[in-house]
Amino acid sequence: MIDKRSPFYAYRYLVTPISAQITIIQQLNKSKEELMTDMIRNLALNTKTEYTKGNKRFLFYGFQEKGDTYIIKFARETDEKIYIEGESDIEIKEIKEAKFVYLIIDTKHQIILLERNVSVFQQIEATINVLADFFRNQMRQFDYVVNIYPLVSKRKFWSYVESAEEIYELSLEMNAPNLFFGNSDTRDILQEIKNTTNNEVFDISFKNKEGKLKIIREALGGYIDYVRDVGGKYLLKFKRNGIRETKTSETDTAKTYIERKKSEKYSDEEMQDIKEKLTSMHTLESREDEDE
Repeated sequence: MIDKRSPFYAYRYLVTPISAQITIIQQLNKSKEELMTDMIRNLALNTKTEYTKGNKRFLFYGFQEKGDTYIIKFARETDEKIYIEGESDIEIKEIKEAKFVYLIIDTKHQIILLERNVSVFQQIEATINVLADFFRNQMRQFDYVVNIYPLVSKRKFWSYVESAEEIYELSLEMNAPNLFFGNSDTRDILQEIKNTTNNEVFDISFKNKEGKLKIIREALGGYIDYVRDVGGKYLLKFKRNGIRETKTSETDTAKTYIERKKSEKYSDEEMQDIKEKLTSMHTLESREDEDE
C-alpha cells in the first residue's frame, strides 16, 4: 500500500538571548544552538514527552532521526465518546484520543516542517504557537527566547506588489538578528537596534490611506528579504482588479509534500529526499511552493 502524501509547511525557529549582556547562566552552559539541538534530539529519542498549556495536554513521541534531521509525532489530547454494544442498550464510553501530526526538524538550518491535518489542529498557526511556547518555556531557563516564523514562498510577495493597483499598508515583523542568517547590512542594523533597546522583535509599518504607498526594492528590499529569507512576518494590504486584498506570511507559507508513514520508518533514500527538501527551504532562491 502506498503511503498518503501530506502537505508540510515550512517554518524557522530563531533563538535569541533575553538580554544583550551575556548572563552567568549562558556562560555556564552550551551555546543556544547546542541547547536547542539537545532538546529536539531528546524529543526524537524519548518515548513520550508531555506538555500542558492551560487545560490542554499535548504529547511528543519520538519517531526517527538521522544526522541533523529529527522526526517527531506531535499529538493533541482530546476527550471523545464512542458508542459500544451493551447488554440492554448502546453504551457510551469516554476515551482519551491523541491524534497527531508529524514534525520534521532540521537543526542545522533551524527549520521545522509541520504536517497540515485539520482533523488534529484546525488552525496551523495555533499549532505553531503551541510549539513556540513549549520551546520558549524550555529555553527560558537558559536565558534564551524562541520564536517560530513562516518561511514564505519565493515569488508571491513581489507578484502581489507588481500586480497591485493601489497599496495601503506594508507591515513587517523581524526577529532580533541571528548571526547565521540574513543579509549582513540588515543584520547589522537590527543588531544596533538590539544593542540599544534590548528588543526581541522589531516591527515596522508603512501606510497610506489613499492607496498611494510605494514599495521599492532598492529602498525596502533588504528588510523584506530578511523577513522572507530568514523568518519573520509581513502583512500587505492592496487593491487588485478592483478588489481589496490582505496577504500575510501565514497565507504565503512555503509547503512541500512528504509521504505520511503509519508505523514503518522512512528508508535511507526517503530520509535523503526529506533532507534535500529541508535544504531547499533554507534559502529563498531555492525555495519552491510544491504542488501535490
